[in-house]
Amino acid sequence: MHNMMQKMCLTLNNVYRTILYFSIIYAIGNILMCFAATPPISIWPIQMTYIGLVLIAWGTGGIKPCVAAFGGDQFHLPQQQQKLQQFFSLFYFTINFGGFVGMILIPILREAFTCFGDDTCYALGFGFPAALMVTALFLFLLGKPLYRLKYPKENIMLKFISCIYVSHIRYNYSMQPHLKLYVLQSQYAVKKKMSVNGTPKVANHWLDYAEDKFPSKLIMDIKIVLAILFLYIPLPLFWSLFDQQGSRWTFQASRMNGTILGTQLLPDQMQVINPAIVLLLIPLFDKLIYPWFGNLQMLSSPLKRMIVGGVFAGLAFIMSGLLELKLEETYPVLPDKGQSTLNFINTLQCDVEFLAPFDSTITLNSGLRQVFNVSAKNLTKYELYLVAIPQCWELHLKNPTLSISINTSEYQVNTLIVGSIGKDLHLFKTDPDEFKKSLSGRPKLRVIFIRDSEILKNVTVTLESSSGLQDKYFVPDDNSLCESTYMELEPGLFHYVIRNRDDPDGTYKSSILLELGAVYLLMLREHNGLIVFHKIFTMTPANKIHILWLVPQYLLISIAEVMFAISGLEFSFTQAPNSMKTVTIAAWYVSVALGNLMVIIVTQARLFRSQAYEFFLFAALILINMVFFAVMVKRYSFVVLEADSSAVAESAIENQENYPLIKHSSLNGGVYALSGVSISPRMKSGHFSKRMPR
Repeated sequence: MHNMMQKMCLTLNNVYRTILYFSIIYAIGNILMCFAATPPISIWPIQMTYIGLVLIAWGTGGIKPCVAAFGGDQFHLPQQQQKLQQFFSLFYFTINFGGFVGMILIPILREAFTCFGDDTCYALGFGFPAALMVTALFLFLLGKPLYRLKYPKENIMLKFISCIYVSHIRYNYSMQPHLKLYVLQSQYAVKKKMSVNGTPKVANHWLDYAEDKFPSKLIMDIKIVLAILFLYIPLPLFWSLFDQQGSRWTFQASRMNGTILGTQLLPDQMQVINPAIVLLLIPLFDKLIYPWFGNLQMLSSPLKRMIVGGVFAGLAFIMSGLLELKLEETYPVLPDKGQSTLNFINTLQCDVEFLAPFDSTITLNSGLRQVFNVSAKNLTKYELYLVAIPQCWELHLKNPTLSISINTSEYQVNTLIVGSIGKDLHLFKTDPDEFKKSLSGRPKLRVIFIRDSEILKNVTVTLESSSGLQDKYFVPDDNSLCESTYMELEPGLFHYVIRNRDDPDGTYKSSILLELGAVYLLMLREHNGLIVFHKIFTMTPANKIHILWLVPQYLLISIAEVMFAISGLEFSFTQAPNSMKTVTIAAWYVSVALGNLMVIIVTQARLFRSQAYEFFLFAALILINMVFFAVMVKRYSFVVLEADSSAVAESAIENQENYPLIKHSSLNGGVYALSGVSISPRMKSGHFSKRMPR
């Protein structure tokens, strides 16, 4: 049984098979997502969606750390060192190209086609990437004869963990001088190595305490890996900044004007800028910038490039914070702690005066609105006294005065509408209002209909866009005050039509222009079967600052990504021992995940009321972080390792004609060292390393 499990582990340790198996899992996850979005075959769509997402996450976790290492294994080092660097640039280029095409194409497919009676076709949106994944899996299988495959002879992860465990146990014993270490029969604790004269030997490194149980090559490899992992400690902070493009920066875009040459650019579409810029920057850095700085003996190592990339990320967030300060000037003024907002609208065709304890006599002009911020606690009552003239145009008020109590509480926004019921003056209070801009950036609209008679029945308010999309609000027949919830609509010109049972073609027709970021109130009042008041109120103004002001910070974060991410992948592969390259690359992606977690924690913590201050905090943290990282880099010495030819399948070497990607003169010339030092074939099974100055 033990041998069977060991063989299974060794099978999964093969990078090619790991990519293959997890690609199958990933493809199944995509297919399940497609099925969940297809109504005719959807069984338990919510549960199927969750299962699909779990499989996609599982497949991604298995593929990501292996695919970069598998690609790097196809090169012979050091002879193809430059091609390896170009590979990682090309590898990252294809990732961004896929993201760029996906961000553009998938929404188009989803919106341009209708299926199963819906306006959008999510089944196609999920089905297209599922089909691409199946195609990619098929192409990956077809390329097997061309690959340079490596098969491990033992479970290196088990050895890695066991060696660290044994070394740790023995190191702890060595720190307790009152304990004498003799022969311990346990599998993980044996006697310390003794020198010739019987005196306990003091280890130079805590891992050296396991040198009698594990090969010296393995111990040296683990030392190198741990040194690399130590450098990874500051990395999550960079990813916590980078990943805010899809959250905080998109939120910023939702507060900006996206009109470009008459076309509306939606906030989430701004995310396309990053992969687009990266696609341009990768060849620029690879062919021009890096060679030019290389001639000046600058940016010569991946770690130096990562430091500069981190600085650019800090500059991007300084730009983001400065932009946020300007955006905050356009945000709606919402009630603060201990405050409430009263929003008065006069729908009568004459002015109304009222007395309130929070102000002197106030005149409400006909058809206008006034906003007051008043003091409020958990529940605060205000007594209002309204006075109108008896002859108010078409309305003959029997009681032109009104005394009423209004309850409000802190942080609340209340809309109070002056109207009438019959021949009596009346003040309508709506449900708590919402002046905040929508998270998506789309305009919000609310319909309020005041009924003064029972003449109109089955009233509907239809909003129709220029593209033909419709939203309807059905007005209840038994309420004097009827109010809809806020509707998020596409920006653009809308026509609204008021229909009823006796007039299906429309009692009243008009048009409104909805702009990004604005909050609107469509106020309608009926009297004796006629719409006597109709007006659109802008409760929150539209976005004014143009969305293209985001481009500078996207440019800076894209430069940071090219310098940090590509260099980090290259460093993770070239510095890791041959048997542990997937370990270091997996750790690299763990740092990405930790960065995502940091964003979630900071977002939920809400350290500042102003988003700008949070951006400045992140900028300061990454710059300080890069200072510490630079100190760590200065103390790190690059390790150049011997290529482990024993890890390559013997059949592949013997039959090179079947594996064209393996063919290289170094296999016949006995050149196996990454350092460029030629060693004889009899040294191939040993370990050779040297430290080179930074």
